[in-house]
Amino acid sequence: MEYNREYVETGAPIVMSNRRSRILIKPFTICQLLIALMIPIMSCTDKESEEILSALELQEVVGYWAVQGQDDEKNNYINPVVRFRVVNTSSRNLEYVQVMAVFKREMLPDEPWGNAFSYSISEQPIKPGGVSDLLTMRSDRSVISKDSPEQMFHNAKWEEIMVEVFLRVGPSSWRILETFQVPKTIGAPGLEKFLEAESDLPQEKVSGS
Repeated sequence: MEYNREYVETGAPIVMSNRRSRILIKPFTICQLLIALMIPIMSCTDKESEEILSALELQEVVGYWAVQGQDDEKNNYINPVVRFRVVNTSSRNLEYVQVMAVFKREMLPDEPWGNAFSYSISEQPIKPGGVSDLLTMRSDRSVISKDSPEQMFHNAKWEEIMVEVFLRVGPSSWRILETFQVPKTIGAPGLEKFLEAESDLPQEKVSGS
C-alpha cells in the first residue's frame, strides 16, 4: 500500500529503543472542507423535517481507533471511528436520514481533518420509538507511524482527535447531536474479551508413578 508523501508531519522524532519514530496525519481535502463549510449555511429546510430532526437521539455512542494495516515501508495506519444507533423519539416514521461524522485535530480544533458520510441510516422507515441498526462511521483520514498502533498513543507528539456527529432529515438543516474526544483505544468495546488470555483453563492432572 502506498501513501501520499505530502502528508503533514506533526510529530518530531522521538527515541525509543534506539529507534526513531514519528506520527504523520493526512491533510483534509478541499472537497471535504467545502462539505464542512456548507453545514452552517444550509437554508433549504422543511418544518416537518426540522421537527422530526429535533426529536432524534443517539444511543450506545462509542469511539475508538481501527487498525488499517501496514504499508511496504512498515508504516502503521490507524483511523478514528465513532459508532452509535439513532433513536426515533418523534411521532412520525423516520424515512430518510443522512449522517456525517467530522473529525478534528487537537491543534486545529476549528478545521475539519477527516470525515465519514452516509446517505441513509436505514433501508426501511424507522417507526416512532424505533431504533436504527448499529452505525459505524470511520474517518477517511489516518494517523501513520512507525510505532505499533498501541504505542502511537504514547508518542510525545500525539494529537487528540475530536468527533462531531451530525444528522439531517430530508431537506432539514444539519444538526449536531454528539461531540466528544475519541478515546485512545484500539478496537471496538467488547473486542478485548477475545484478546484476553484464558486464565481459568482446566489443568491436566499428572499421576505419579
